[in-house]
Amino acid sequence: MAVTLCGTREMRVNRVGLVLVAVLFAGLVAPMWVDTANGQRRRVSKLRLGTVAPKNSVYHEKLLEMRDRWREISGGAVDLAVYPGGVAGDEVTMLRKIRAGQMQAALISGSGMSFLDEGISALQVPLMFESLEEFDYVLRKVAPTLERRLQEKGFSVIGWGDAGWAYFFSVREFRTPEDLRGMKLYTSKGDDDMLRLYDEFGFRAVPLDFTELQTNLETGLVDVFAVPPLIAAGYQWFGSAPYMLDLRFVPIVGGLLVAQESWDAIPEDQRAEMKRVASEMTEVIESSVRAQEEAAIREMGKYGLKVVEIGEAGLLEWRREIDAAFPGLRDRYAPGEMLDEVVRLRTEYRAR
Repeated sequence: MAVTLCGTREMRVNRVGLVLVAVLFAGLVAPMWVDTANGQRRRVSKLRLGTVAPKNSVYHEKLLEMRDRWREISGGAVDLAVYPGGVAGDEVTMLRKIRAGQMQAALISGSGMSFLDEGISALQVPLMFESLEEFDYVLRKVAPTLERRLQEKGFSVIGWGDAGWAYFFSVREFRTPEDLRGMKLYTSKGDDDMLRLYDEFGFRAVPLDFTELQTNLETGLVDVFAVPPLIAAGYQWFGSAPYMLDLRFVPIVGGLLVAQESWDAIPEDQRAEMKRVASEMTEVIESSVRAQEEAAIREMGKYGLKVVEIGEAGLLEWRREIDAAFPGLRDRYAPGEMLDEVVRLRTEYRAR
């Protein structure tokens, strides 16, 4: 009899537990709906957007502003959650999460986008551009082609921009390409072809997650990395790498990407307005970053950053190095036809 009572009690507890689990699960998976301004009911699209840009930076602030404006445009039917500072992983990890359906969007650099399509890398050849205006001209011309290529991979580009110039930051002073060969250079993890290229050109690349850089600077696994000054300042990496080479190495292209399936699920009229807002936000980010670059360098200088000058002779040495390497980049670093188009457009701009 005692056994029967005990068994009955367990069954009751289990039933209660199952009911609670069912209620909680229903709350998680049941469709969420909102009443829009025109009286229609629409399902809420939950979008998770990640970026490695620091929390509370201009990147983060503008993404939050975009979130609010998207909510207004959709009447609350688009719910955007923003994850800054690499909390969702590095750029390659975020893209893999998007493909797996765990995230839906990302604000990422050309390095991340090249993981999806190598055509992006044609814009990221070191010393290809002499000014950001020259870069802007070429990007505007090739953007439609790049957007088509990325759409074929399942991603919609809803905003383009750049993060300014990447400079080398290092744990000790260096000036020449040969100096760099004696140092351990950070590169994004996941690009085996790029690693082979570095090795062929004699550079000691260390592939790491973006989020691991600070720790590995401190342990000595990495000596040097190339990022825009605002990123170095935002993460305070210059504290461990207090030397900056005065060489505008490459402009960092950036894009706001959304999984095509998630983007297509939003009503077309809303998509058009949301894309306009996204493009506006990326343009504001770009302008702000460019305006703040010199100020960020000066501010880091107050806290110990040393700018290493190379002069005209040093710049020519770097250009000779890149010119010698350029033929080896075709169809390996970037598709040959995309490289040719970027060079053609750059020449066209310079002839204007």
